[in-house]
Amino acid sequence: MTGRVILWASALLLAFHTNAQKASSEWFLNANINIHIPGSGSQKSVYPVLGYNKNSTPKFLLGGVGTGAFLLQRLSSDLHLKVHGYLSKISYWDDPIELKGVVGETTGIYQAGGSDYITGINGLVHYHLVDRLSLGAGVGAQILLASFSRTPDIYGYGEPTEKTFITNHYYKTVLPVVPLELSYRFPKMVINLRYDIGPFNRIRGELAQAKNERYDVLSLEVGFKLN
Repeated sequence: MTGRVILWASALLLAFHTNAQKASSEWFLNANINIHIPGSGSQKSVYPVLGYNKNSTPKFLLGGVGTGAFLLQRLSSDLHLKVHGYLSKISYWDDPIELKGVVGETTGIYQAGGSDYITGINGLVHYHLVDRLSLGAGVGAQILLASFSRTPDIYGYGEPTEKTFITNHYYKTVLPVVPLELSYRFPKMVINLRYDIGPFNRIRGELAQAKNERYDVLSLEVGFKLN
């Protein structure tokens, strides 16, 4: 199912690109901040974009950030196409872990900071609500490059951990997404508020039979015109 969605999305983006070549295009370079929105099947929590927590390591928290580029192409008086490629770090508080003391007693709950490094591409069609404001929707795909979670200093039963970070291997590499976006246009700049919906379970392997976790991301993006 996922493979068919990716192929369909790629074909749609190619068709959009072919149409865009027939007329002038606007190119933008963008930066974004983002937060992961945990779904109903997830035990993760929202990680701040920028914050401070005296009980965490590190105490100063830097969350989701990213960069990318996008193309805008007018299709009609009310519609325009956006093709967007990006590279982002997405952060979250990972699933809580119950820690044990040296004799097996519960010593507390540890919730690690986790980060996913992803690249992706979206194709959206925007409808102009008023002169500068537009609403868009489309299809896209995310590719997971790497995923890490921080480990506690004492992992359990009084034993110190050997690594500061562990690599997560139980997430799918490619996920289809459905982007919904609200955009406000300035002469040389665009501000986008986008919600990327992951409609399918991101967990792979045998763990996917016991756990269903969607991957939704809310991004605030500022794009600067290049041409």
